[in-house]
Amino acid sequence: MLRNFAISIAAITAMTVSINAQAKSWFEVEVFVFERQSNSLEQWQENTALPANRKNIDLITPMISNDITGVALGLTGCTSSDWTSSEVDCQDPLVSANKTTFPSQVPFSIAAEEPQVAYLEEGPLLLAESQSEFADIISTVRREKDVRSLLHLTWQQDMQSRNRAKPIRIFAGKDFSEQFDYAGHPVTEKVEDEFSTFDFYSFGSFVDEPQTKPVWELDGNINIYLSHYLFIETKLALRKPIQKQTNTNDYYQYSSDTNNEKVMSPFLQSIPMVQNRRVRSGEVHYFDHPNLGIIMQIRKMEQPTTTKPADLALEDDSQIELNTEPVTESMAAGTSSTQSQLN
Repeated sequence: MLRNFAISIAAITAMTVSINAQAKSWFEVEVFVFERQSNSLEQWQENTALPANRKNIDLITPMISNDITGVALGLTGCTSSDWTSSEVDCQDPLVSANKTTFPSQVPFSIAAEEPQVAYLEEGPLLLAESQSEFADIISTVRREKDVRSLLHLTWQQDMQSRNRAKPIRIFAGKDFSEQFDYAGHPVTEKVEDEFSTFDFYSFGSFVDEPQTKPVWELDGNINIYLSHYLFIETKLALRKPIQKQTNTNDYYQYSSDTNNEKVMSPFLQSIPMVQNRRVRSGEVHYFDHPNLGIIMQIRKMEQPTTTKPADLALEDDSQIELNTEPVTESMAAGTSSTQSQLN
């Protein structure tokens, strides 16, 4: 009996220690990224960008994108008579559904509208501008010559081991998707044939309209994990348009010309910034690079002690439902107007 009681006490103690250890692993992170525009002697290979990590947590997209799925769902759709007409343009909702639009340039400051409070069992939390501490640092760096600010954001997260940590998606700058694809190849020249000119999207109920994903000037992730010490791992790429020497037949894929001459063609070069550094909380760290600079700080914070209240959770769910509610034609027109102002 006494032995069982001792085992129970030991189990409860172990659980308490585990919970306390987890509760004390929340930290606040602030990041400032800028580009160095001075001429560098560094020679970079003509690399293409690596594919995005599916484990990434994206704090930026919800703040800058417009989800117009509700507009699409509010359309009338096709009638039986529409399908028999020669011009099938009847606002089929399935053609326009699941659309997310982005600005052509990511704003420098990414922040929540109001001060935020972290809760247990929640993911990384984007903070408001008033909760950041880099105002003086940013002002000082901006006074330097040939420096262009790219991104500033602050968030709180529960630090995990390297195997369990989820990187934070980082992207900034210009969207190159109208000029280049994700691999860096130009998209301006398209070869038309009987298949490319056929209007597959007339069959909107069967074919999903592809969306052009943004090709951001700065893209990648920052992974922060706990392994006795704190570690910061950066996997970023800065994209820059260049002229690349290629074979004629490589650039013009469907050319019948047998002369395989060397030509200069546009290419979106990807300049990598891959570093891993052990850091101490509270210290301001500078990650140097010929073309980029990153200033980061990981700060201790007041640890969350409660889960999110039920009323706040319900409020978040209601907001999601409100954002996906079908809209009227007038609301659709308003959304189009807002997007044109962003672009």
